[in-house]
Amino acid sequence: MTDIDLDALGEVRVGLTVLVGRATASIGEVLSYVPGTVVPLDVQADAPVELFVNGIAIASGELVATQEGSLAVQITELVRPSQEPDPS
Repeated sequence: MTDIDLDALGEVRVGLTVLVGRATASIGEVLSYVPGTVVPLDVQADAPVELFVNGIAIASGELVATQEGSLAVQITELVRPSQEPDPS
């Protein structure tokens, strides 16, 4: 087995995804969507969000606004591999 140089891995870029909530709808409902349609999600507005790296849950946190006015995730809990939630 080869030793992994963790310093070299530190520069590798990975995709991050934040799961805010889920919804289901019929095809007919989706086809009727227009600008302004509100799609309700299965979570409360203040519920924690999940942070995924390449599809693997790594943390949960809260949505916050940055000083520049964009959204960010403030991590409140790291997810251990043994307690990884099912993203589906």
